[in-house]
Amino acid sequence: MPRASALIGFDDIVAAYHVSPERLRRVTAQHALTGFPVPVLADSDGERWGREAVEVWMAEPVQAPQVAVLLDLKRAITVHTYAKKPGYFIDPDQTELTPGGLERKRWRRDRILAWDATRTGSGNPGTGGPRPLPPDPETEAGVDTSQETVSTADAARLLGFANVSSFTSAYSQGFVTGIGEPTAPEARSGRGSRSRRWDTQLVLQEAERRRQVVTGRRSRVTACLEALRASDGASVSAVTLHQGDTAGGTLDEWKNALTQARRQFKAG
Repeated sequence: MPRASALIGFDDIVAAYHVSPERLRRVTAQHALTGFPVPVLADSDGERWGREAVEVWMAEPVQAPQVAVLLDLKRAITVHTYAKKPGYFIDPDQTELTPGGLERKRWRRDRILAWDATRTGSGNPGTGGPRPLPPDPETEAGVDTSQETVSTADAARLLGFANVSSFTSAYSQGFVTGIGEPTAPEARSGRGSRSRRWDTQLVLQEAERRRQVVTGRRSRVTACLEALRASDGASVSAVTLHQGDTAGGTLDEWKNALTQARRQFKAG
């Protein structure tokens, strides 16, 4: 199993690269199109990716067709239209002339996604303040939880997985243990495949536990950022922060939080 420090979770990617959670879900779910790395681990806390692989992918400059894929645009020409609007789009990271005298522009993926998160509209909640918490499973995930059981698709959505495949893979590997065994599949509808059903209350309890894990992780990152700002250049120790923790975070969790906070602090 890869070392924890070599992995990065969904929420950590959102915080480190200032990408909208909605956009990242699409990018990871459509990895065959976007080229985003596949997760190397899936457990009860969700999917995790190789940190270095994500860094390489984010830093790679891509041309307009690939930018269009990232932004769910139908045509690459829309990217060029954005680029022509003064002050609207980000400047390219690379510009070269083709043998025919045309400009070929490339933009880093991390800058594209950070810019995208500042826009308003579907999938772009805007920035300017702290990122919102993951959706409350009972009120924000768009799932009817009034029934005794939920479908596999709804269970995956409630638990924060990018898609059904990711959820079923994590479950089959024993990484999602708090939701019990599925019940009999629901009746087949048309030509679609049957879906197993899951105990609604168990799924909601696991979703809330995962939500608390994310809340704790964000609280540690916030505390680390505050310590870095107050240090005035002095050394900040994860050991010291861990010793003052009353919420039960582990030393490794504080080390990971401090690493992430330092990256954010340097980025301003």
